[in-house]
Amino acid sequence: MSAGKTSRLTVREIAELSLICALMVAGKESLRVIPNVHPVTLLLLLATAVYGAKALYPAFGFALLEIALYGAGIWNLMYLYVWPLAVLVALPFRQSRSRALWAAIAGLHGLCFGALCAIPYFFIGGWQMAFSWWLSGIPYDVIHCVSNTVLTFVLLPPLRTLLERLKARQTGKYHPWGLFDGEDLVGGAFTWEYAPGWVLFDYLCVARHRRNDGLG
Repeated sequence: MSAGKTSRLTVREIAELSLICALMVAGKESLRVIPNVHPVTLLLLLATAVYGAKALYPAFGFALLEIALYGAGIWNLMYLYVWPLAVLVALPFRQSRSRALWAAIAGLHGLCFGALCAIPYFFIGGWQMAFSWWLSGIPYDVIHCVSNTVLTFVLLPPLRTLLERLKARQTGKYHPWGLFDGEDLVGGAFTWEYAPGWVLFDYLCVARHRRNDGLG
């Protein structure tokens, strides 16, 4: 059964989603000297595209790990909804292969990040407090937007293809084929069943000693 179509996690999925969560924390911490430049949104969208709603696990896991690292604060509440929200917004588009669409979702999340985080201040001090808090952070939101857009546009498609191929191999959907002349292996190919009713002829190779021999 493919990822994202059941709420039950397999042991392998637990390991894979935990790794994504760890990479989110490591990526953010390693780039913390550059304000609002990190791969967190990229990795969350990657998890959403491949695992569907199960991407909520690393979203909440990342928030809890950050709280464990930095302690209590009002930002704890913000993190518990602002990162899962990225998953929920992207979830209806998880089948899309549009590079521009995923980059737009990532950029929008970065641009709206400050406004979303200002919501608790509305209940603490009213709209003036929330508005001033959001306004003071707009330059950082712009940086967040641009970095999210660029990282997602460049890296999400190849990372998604790589992760989907690895999962296809694990579930028996990525098949190697060999062409034999007697006992001699003269060529090979790989097929990828990436959607119901569709098979991608992914790779074709011919042994060096049989090239230019009409096998291609």
